[in-house]
Amino acid sequence: MKRNRFTASLFRIVLLWMVFALACACAGRSRPESYDNVKQGDIEDLLAAEAASPLADKGLLVEQVSTALPPQEDIYRIGPNDVLNIIVLDHEELSSPRDFNKGIVGTIVKKDGYIYVPIIGRVKAAGHTVEEFIDIFQTHLAHFIIDPQISIDVLRYESQKFYVLGQVGKPGVFPVDGDTTLLEAIALAGGALPDGNLERAYVVRNNALLPINLADILLRGDTRRNIFMADRDLVYIPSSADQTVYVLGEVRKPGTVAIPGNRLSLGAAIAEAGGLLHVEAKKNDIKLIRGNWQSPVVYTIRYDAILVYGDRILLQPGDRVVVEPTGLTTMSRYMQQILPFLVGLDTATQTYDRVGGPLP
Repeated sequence: MKRNRFTASLFRIVLLWMVFALACACAGRSRPESYDNVKQGDIEDLLAAEAASPLADKGLLVEQVSTALPPQEDIYRIGPNDVLNIIVLDHEELSSPRDFNKGIVGTIVKKDGYIYVPIIGRVKAAGHTVEEFIDIFQTHLAHFIIDPQISIDVLRYESQKFYVLGQVGKPGVFPVDGDTTLLEAIALAGGALPDGNLERAYVVRNNALLPINLADILLRGDTRRNIFMADRDLVYIPSSADQTVYVLGEVRKPGTVAIPGNRLSLGAAIAEAGGLLHVEAKKNDIKLIRGNWQSPVVYTIRYDAILVYGDRILLQPGDRVVVEPTGLTTMSRYMQQILPFLVGLDTATQTYDRVGGPLP
């Protein structure tokens, strides 16, 4: 009898253990997916975890943005302080003055944009190409000379400048001549230094960021956007050691946020910027922009999703977080908003602000 009772007890224990194991296995199979097992690192990890389900349902959208370069004018127009070399055949008195020791002295375009020529008087030069000005000057000469033969070129380019700053061999200010390309401009500045970050470099023209990736031009030989330099162009190559991100738009303290110890989460960056302005901010349209200015990747993240796993998304140097009051759909708007924070951030770009005038 004792052996039978022992056997029955042992059987019940084994049966209970099997039921418990089966219940645990079933629970493991039916457990809903979550972000608990997603490694703490980057937004792509979260996207990969949700590959089997619609990303929009989880508050994440991603798109590769293609940008178009606006039409660029690659011709030179004469400006004040330029020095012209004017030759009127058989009429030295109307030509640019020469010095026996110094050679051609040239004719200076005055501050008002005119040159002053004996007999003829003043002639407007600024704003015209050399070819246009030849026609204008010839028309004036025709009142005094039969069939005038003239030659005009720019002796010294003094009216327009461009700037190459940051991690280059010889940062500085250089004259615009209508023929200097972006690639040549960087070469004039001594080339990019090894610690320069070409992927994050940028070009500013007419108070707007141009969608140009310097790494494509310098490292990968793609010269399709190798533009000609124009007046007040700014080329800036930041340092790879620059560990900052930008949080802009409807936050309490928009600006740059440092990455302490090479680690900063999206949630922490927004908190460092003072958090969202809850009335003004459009919480379903928060953008994380990553990559170069030519073809960045834009992540759209809902604020409630950031509250859930914003501490899991680690930002990279140069990331841009934009919180807008209304839908922001064009890349040019993103670039315009970040521009004031880029220019003047590094002490080297203060040269550009002082000489060219601050950006609005």
